[in-house]
Amino acid sequence: MSFFEETPKVATNDHGVWAEKYRPETLDEYICDDRVRAIISDFIDRKDVPGHLLFHGSAGTGKTTLAKIITRNIPCDVMYVNASDNTGVDFVRDKIKPFASTMGFNDLKIVILDESDYMSTNSQASLRNLMETYSKTTRFILTCNYVDKIIAPLFSRTQVFKLEPPTMKDVAMYIVKILTAEN
Repeated sequence: MSFFEETPKVATNDHGVWAEKYRPETLDEYICDDRVRAIISDFIDRKDVPGHLLFHGSAGTGKTTLAKIITRNIPCDVMYVNASDNTGVDFVRDKIKPFASTMGFNDLKIVILDESDYMSTNSQASLRNLMETYSKTTRFILTCNYVDKIIAPLFSRTQVFKLEPPTMKDVAMYIVKILTAEN
């Protein structure tokens, strides 16, 4: 091989984690029960989330994926927060409030608070105030594994969805699709 020969380019996603590479991007690809699918499909069809949402269930049930599917398929400005890294009141006051209170590029803004069960009680109380104050323009989607760690005032202001793990049959069918794609 000559020094001047062009080396073959490797696709950047060839070495990615399959869980991310094959994360569902549409509701059709997402595995869930028919009731959840019908409700989320209605949100997407209307291009609106009529209120704040709380997705809870064990790890790996697709809570974050479902939140991302919603924001990908509805015209909105999105702020994604890993709430386990940002647990304090200052983060709510200094980052989330400015996002919720300012004018966006779209009519709707959505804040995804992933792992919101790790937020402190005080930061959840502060968040409750934001949910009420900016409800006309900003929706909050909270995800958590431990729903009992969410304070009652937040819980009562959300539409709650308990997400169940997919069946072994659904997982097997999805794995076959991935293996076929990966050859």
